Amino acid sequence: MNKILRLIAAVIGFLLLNVQAEEPKEYTFAINSAVTPLLHAAFVNQTIKTVERAVAPAKLKVMYVELPELERLIEDHQADFFISTAATIRRYQDLGARDVLTASSPFSKNPNRSEGSLFIVKADRSDINNVSDLKDKRAAAGRPTAFGMYLAAMGEIAADGYDPKTFFRSTQFYGLNRDQIIKDVLNGKADVGILRACYLEDAVNRKVVTTDQLKFINLKSDPDHICLHSTRLYPNWSFGSNPSVSPAVLSAVAAGLIAQKPVGIGLYWSVASDYTAVDNLLKSLRLGSYQRFSKEWFWQRIVEYRFWILSALAAFVLLLIHSLIVSRTVDIRTRELKESLKRENRSFNEAQKAHRRLMKMQRAAVVGQISSLIAHELNQPLAGIKLYARTLQRAKDSGTLTEDKLSTALTEIRTDADLAAAIVERVRSYAKGTRSERVSSEVSELVNKAVREFKRQSGERVEVWILQEQPVYIIVNPLEFELVIINLLRNAAQALQELGVLNSKVALTIKREDNKALIAIEDNGHIE
Repeated sequence: MNKILRLIAAVIGFLLLNVQAEEPKEYTFAINSAVTPLLHAAFVNQTIKTVERAVAPAKLKVMYVELPELERLIEDHQADFFISTAATIRRYQDLGARDVLTASSPFSKNPNRSEGSLFIVKADRSDINNVSDLKDKRAAAGRPTAFGMYLAAMGEIAADGYDPKTFFRSTQFYGLNRDQIIKDVLNGKADVGILRACYLEDAVNRKVVTTDQLKFINLKSDPDHICLHSTRLYPNWSFGSNPSVSPAVLSAVAAGLIAQKPVGIGLYWSVASDYTAVDNLLKSLRLGSYQRFSKEWFWQRIVEYRFWILSALAAFVLLLIHSLIVSRTVDIRTRELKESLKRENRSFNEAQKAHRRLMKMQRAAVVGQISSLIAHELNQPLAGIKLYARTLQRAKDSGTLTEDKLSTALTEIRTDADLAAAIVERVRSYAKGTRSERVSSEVSELVNKAVREFKRQSGERVEVWILQEQPVYIIVNPLEFELVIINLLRNAAQALQELGVLNSKVALTIKREDNKALIAIEDNGHIE
């Protein structure tokens, strides 16, 4: 029956081999260096040949590496196939590693229960009889991640309620130098040694030790396993793969290995159906996927990448310090700018207040300066009012006052009073800073009005001519313009009178030059 099954597997492997990718490539096959002597060299060599045939025409690169390097290759997906303990492969199952097949041997009829550890002490140690007596003792083992040479034993200690990390006083690890573990126990350098199940039997065969020199702690009995062991049993050495291998290639390899004939002492590849014990062991020891987010895992990563972490922290601290310095500088500069702005605002407000005070003082000074001019301006209408009032009084006293004289005098008095009131109001407006009202006016109309007022105030003693070629418009305050013209005419008349000119004449010429109005006043006086 077994021959029929192997023939069927070989046919399936041959068919699957033909559907592999046409383009050849190289596959990496990493093998744990500790695979011998527990797995016969002939069995390993036959396995290599089977895998080579399954992946052909691709090449197969075979590497014998120690466990730490094998773990790195599995973790970094640099090994396509590998042979290692079941625990090693299961530790990396969350990263894609898969246990495909398990080695079966005559030592164990059940591939699910083939691997374990054996506690050994010197035969004369009467003080050590069970697991609890091992506490605080010195131990010797393979390496911290070795399954049968350490982890399975730690799982037994954890199952008894102890903390594996603090159980032994000290542990000396020897890697692949497993015979040294036995020697340390015999010469007293170690109180207890941890061996892989079936390794003692190999050492006895090689005459490294005799069984009467040692005592075995916590021995367990299993009818399907012929080797001494102190712990629970787990699946044997396993053949695993990474996700980089296509399903077709992996199926061809698996079929070829299952069809492989027993080699050496009867080793062959089969399928382990129960990895629960391995998973529980990893969970109790917080290894593999149970370790990746534990405190220990984080501390390991911190130690491993300490230089990068320290560099990143240093860069972060420098960046933080730079940010604080910049922030502090910006805050200081911002406060300085705010204080400067406040001072500038205060200075501006004080300048505005000073400017307003100065303007008031200037207006007051100007008003004082032109008070004499205003008095002069007011003197003319007031003199006219006095003259007409005296004329009315004299006419009344002489009995010659008539209605026409009264009406004429009152009209002149009212005109002079209106002019005086307008002059006073204009001065008051200027003193208050009120902007004078300006309107568009034709120059000749304003000049004629000023000439009439000048003649009314001074009589007909001066002849005034007005010369204008075309209408000229300006925007002015009419009263101010008329006062200016009247004053100029009055000054001219006064100058002619002082010069003794009998036929006094004043010519007033109005012209437009570009956007300006030009008013020229000339008299017929002369200067000696």
